[in-house]
Amino acid sequence: MASGRLPAEVEEFARYLRALTRRLAAGTGWYGVFALRDPEGLRACLDGSEVPPWDVVQSLLQDLSTQRGADAAQEAAARASTLYRASVAAHDTGPGSREALQARLGGMLREQRNAALRERDLQAAISATEGAADRERLGAELAWAHDDWRRATARIEELHARLTALTPRPSRPSAPGTGPPAAVAPTAGPEPTAPAPTAGPRPPGTLVGALGSGAEAPVEPVVQGLGPARPRPRGARFAGAGGGGTAAPTPASPAPPLAESGTEVPATPRGARFAGAYDGEGGGKRRKRDKAADDGQRLAREAAERAAARRAAQEAVARLGRLRAAGRSGEAHVVLCEAAAWPAPRLPVLAEELERAGLGADVSTLLWEMACLPPTRLAAAAEALVTADRTADGERLLRQSVSRPAPEVAHIAQALLAAGAPRGAAFLLEALVRARTPEEAARAAAEDPATLVPLLLDAAAGVSSSSHHDLAHALRMAALPGVPGLA
Repeated sequence: MASGRLPAEVEEFARYLRALTRRLAAGTGWYGVFALRDPEGLRACLDGSEVPPWDVVQSLLQDLSTQRGADAAQEAAARASTLYRASVAAHDTGPGSREALQARLGGMLREQRNAALRERDLQAAISATEGAADRERLGAELAWAHDDWRRATARIEELHARLTALTPRPSRPSAPGTGPPAAVAPTAGPEPTAPAPTAGPRPPGTLVGALGSGAEAPVEPVVQGLGPARPRPRGARFAGAGGGGTAAPTPASPAPPLAESGTEVPATPRGARFAGAYDGEGGGKRRKRDKAADDGQRLAREAAERAAARRAAQEAVARLGRLRAAGRSGEAHVVLCEAAAWPAPRLPVLAEELERAGLGADVSTLLWEMACLPPTRLAAAAEALVTADRTADGERLLRQSVSRPAPEVAHIAQALLAAGAPRGAAFLLEALVRARTPEEAARAAAEDPATLVPLLLDAAAGVSSSSHHDLAHALRMAALPGVPGLA
């Protein structure tokens, strides 16, 4: 924040945070991790010069739960949530807040990508390592890399929401389920059952250096051991690299209808000379019977596919739960990587089963892996989530995909349009305008100027007049057709 007197709400939350840390044992739990990894960032949060990311507040509440009991943590969480909302609202109305939030968002997108790359490299290293000690060390590093990714992802989500809250919306009807999220949406409190970290390697880098806010609780970063290595990395980013699926069986054609006497009904004469001669009441009844038979077969296939999706999801969740319980986080992550490449209709079922089993935090990892799918499959996955009444997950998946190279984002938008999902394409392009520079948005438009230039300009106009002006200028500089004022 700018120098000078702090807003009263920010100062009040900083006092609350200092009081909270005085109740914690120094050098232990997440409080000790934050003090070790980013002492300057932690000090800035405690003196009020920066509002901490919400995941940091949650982790301190988790420490309180471990050291003082769940009741104390729940009571503290209610107060923290109220003060935090007020603090963020006051902080974001200050001069230059939009530019600061956009800069933080850019930093968090880079942090998210770097953490994902570290995860991928560590998974490959674990698969190639035979020594138990090395596998344990790499497994612990993988868990820390995943914690970095989850925190970056959570902060990106809230930075998007805070920027949306600062954007005046034009007075036009909005699509159902696409209204702006709350500026801050912290959860009710910590996860009392998750142990705080006290050991394990701690990777370098700052924890709150690129300050944002998020609502995800941290994963347990201590890995006690890993099982047998998998032969090769799998998951959404490797979808289509090998293997194959089994096509659904084609139902046999119905047998010719039989007369009541048991003899076969003569075939209806075909050809121009017989046109209309046999249509009458009997022909209409046959058509209705055939349609009913086709509908019955279709419904039976759909029911069988739903049952198979449910069984596959339950089996994957059971396996994931066993790995989590054994502390084998690396292998658990591989399960989610593989599941992300499932057929799109199965993915909402898996998310539902994860939440039902108390593994809701793994839905975030699943969505990230889905964000690495090829554009057509990613678009299908997003639409499957929306169709299954998981609109928030579908939108989150599309927001995460904005971190991909600009041409790939354009291909995802094209796939959504081809799939008859214009609202999804509009949501994706608005997220692109909010998260990336005008020049990067122009690079996306260059993939299909006739289609994407007007859509991107509409998305930018929905963000702000300045965004529309900046994007139009970038499109003109790129000499793309369809820009107002371009000869």
